[in-house]
Amino acid sequence: MTYSEKSTQLALDSSVAVQVLMGTTPGDCEFIPIKPRTADAGMLADIAARWPGRGLRSVGIIGLIGAVPTCELKEPLEPEQVTALAGAFLTYLHGLFSDSFAEQIEGVEIAEMRRLWSLEDPRSDA
Repeated sequence: MTYSEKSTQLALDSSVAVQVLMGTTPGDCEFIPIKPRTADAGMLADIAARWPGRGLRSVGIIGLIGAVPTCELKEPLEPEQVTALAGAFLTYLHGLFSDSFAEQIEGVEIAEMRRLWSLEDPRSDA
């Protein structure tokens, strides 16, 4: 399989997937979301504004399959670059899941309160 086929398959199989852009230093990377949400025009414009002078290039795709981060890279990377990518992806996942949880918690709390309110009061049987 070619890189293109492998990276496409990884993005399809993942619950979370990002395209990885790297600069010239090991810690300099940007993620363009592919899944669960794709990057919107505003996010792409924001990345483009930070692009000049960094020498960003696409190096591959990182995806989360089950609980396992997996990557398909266009080129071999140095160990410190791989370590930096792994750390950045974990930080990305933390932000993604904690933001998602915070958005959902209010709705869950309201649904639970409605469920409790609809329960019959056992004291009224006496």
